[in-house]
Amino acid sequence: MGLALVQTQSLKLKMAPALFQSMTVLQCNNEELSRLLHEKALENPLLHIEDGRNFSSYSINGEAKSTSDVIEETAADRVDFRELLHQDLHHMRLDRIVIRAADILIDSLNDNGFIDEDPEAILDRVGQSDTDPEKALAAVQALEPAGVGARSLIECLCLQLRRSDQRCTLAETILTDYRDCFMTGNWSELTSLLGVTRAEIDTAVDRIRKLNPNPVAAIQDDPPQYIVPDVIISKKGGDLVCELEDQYLPTISVNMNDYTRYMEAADSETKRYLREKFDEADWLLSGVSRRRQTLMNLAQMVMKHQEKYFMTGDRNYLLPFTMKQAAERLSVHESTVSRAAAGKYVQTNYGVLPMKSFFVRAVRARHGTFSALQIQNEIKQLVKKEDRRKPLSDQTITQLLAKSGFQCSRRAVAKYRANCGIGSTIERRAAYN
Repeated sequence: MGLALVQTQSLKLKMAPALFQSMTVLQCNNEELSRLLHEKALENPLLHIEDGRNFSSYSINGEAKSTSDVIEETAADRVDFRELLHQDLHHMRLDRIVIRAADILIDSLNDNGFIDEDPEAILDRVGQSDTDPEKALAAVQALEPAGVGARSLIECLCLQLRRSDQRCTLAETILTDYRDCFMTGNWSELTSLLGVTRAEIDTAVDRIRKLNPNPVAAIQDDPPQYIVPDVIISKKGGDLVCELEDQYLPTISVNMNDYTRYMEAADSETKRYLREKFDEADWLLSGVSRRRQTLMNLAQMVMKHQEKYFMTGDRNYLLPFTMKQAAERLSVHESTVSRAAAGKYVQTNYGVLPMKSFFVRAVRARHGTFSALQIQNEIKQLVKKEDRRKPLSDQTITQLLAKSGFQCSRRAVAKYRANCGIGSTIERRAAYN
């Protein structure tokens, strides 16, 4: 096969760098934008950045502290579960040598509270070879929560079973000697091998399934997640006020003095580099400005459309409102509205809520258009009044909604019911009993 030069013509869509930059900036929330601006300032020598973290001050024990200091100190107060285990261990009446060795084992626990290495090897490595590793391990495994200090998942579950009020030796036997049958769900083989009834097997399996494979999760707090609102919509007097919460964002500018000085003394290659960086900085400044204007316009529109909610805090007053409607009113593409709302939070008089929560899907009904939230509220009321002995099925709820003027399919009702945190007919009947 020979080589040939072939010319083809094709049409491709290529996004301009300035547009891509603008879209990226628009999609950022305040925290993400702050990080992005600092990153761009490190990459671009012409960008000048000033940190805008001018937080309010609080007085704690007579000492003035900023909001950021309070947040950092609050996060630092988070106690590791190992510290709690150390405290409990030292309240036990044990030999000092055993306690010292158990302290070492606690420090060796992984994040799930398991010991990944042989206890004897751990103690030998730190010069505690004269201590009985079994006694030290037993001391750790005697601590709360049950299952801590286990060397495997099976041992973790067995420790919990042995510590329970009503010990189930059958469940322990299944875990230790017949785990393959348990994993495959071969209950008939278990019944035959152990010489017990199916009811006893079901009881033991149910006990196993209620055990916690990560026991330290109960005493280990997750790292606190702080939400910084992007918009504030508050009720002041009898009016609503919309403000952008951007006082904490860093301010950026182009250092024109440096740019002019460098351009005068630079060679052609350096001048090309400086022009590129100047264009990038200009695109970034324009993107930040457009983001601010778009976010403000969108927030004001949301405030006006959902005025009843912002005045009362009652979610039943949220009206149908789609991103397509917002885009038409703002004369922008729907994707622009989606990016502007993505990851953004609104601080209201009733809490901090995602901006997307104010866009409510419309549901057509016999007497007009209703929001999905109103349908969900109707479902809640129907379930609240149902006969506990005969919970309403999704089909029955669909029929009752239709009588009230809400036309929904059974599948839609099932989705709305799940969104309300309401279980199925079987789950509700079991909960009632």
